[in-house]
Amino acid sequence: MNFSEKSGTRQESGRHRRGSALQARTGDSNMNRTLLAATACIGTLLSSHAMAAAPAATPLSEQTRANLETAMHGEAYANLKYLRYADQAEAAGHPELARLFRESANIEANEHFDREAFALQLGSTDSANLEDAMAGEHYENITMYVTFAKQAEAAGDLKVAAMFRQIAVDEGAHYEAYRNALAKLPSK
Repeated sequence: MNFSEKSGTRQESGRHRRGSALQARTGDSNMNRTLLAATACIGTLLSSHAMAAAPAATPLSEQTRANLETAMHGEAYANLKYLRYADQAEAAGHPELARLFRESANIEANEHFDREAFALQLGSTDSANLEDAMAGEHYENITMYVTFAKQAEAAGDLKVAAMFRQIAVDEGAHYEAYRNALAKLPSK
């Protein structure tokens, strides 16, 4: 079935009808079950996307914005954590467990985070996005990782302190790359 953006309805394609007729003639019940399951999955995906929060007509409250940002941080962290767990399960010889972690990671990023970002209306113009990215990288470069490095060093965690300092340098490079990209954008 195809989704018609203009009418918001689903329409059966000719290819799908021909495929269904061929399956019925060949009596391939496994293929019929597979197509039925795939159709159900697609329907679920379409309906869950339709249920995603649309941008509010009025601005979101500060609390709702804060909750969305906190939720997005949690979803992004869970996504990367589960991908790491999947790699570890794979290395331990547990491919089924690895697949479970990867499937969950995919949902965390591509469904939950995406819906929350949509509700928050995350993103703007290229210049605004670059300026936002620069602010985050600058903070991480000169404040966050420097502070973390000092705290780790004071606690005697010298390897972690060195890692934080190296990451701070990376964040500075990201800041410069974004700054250079912003300078190259055409002026309005």
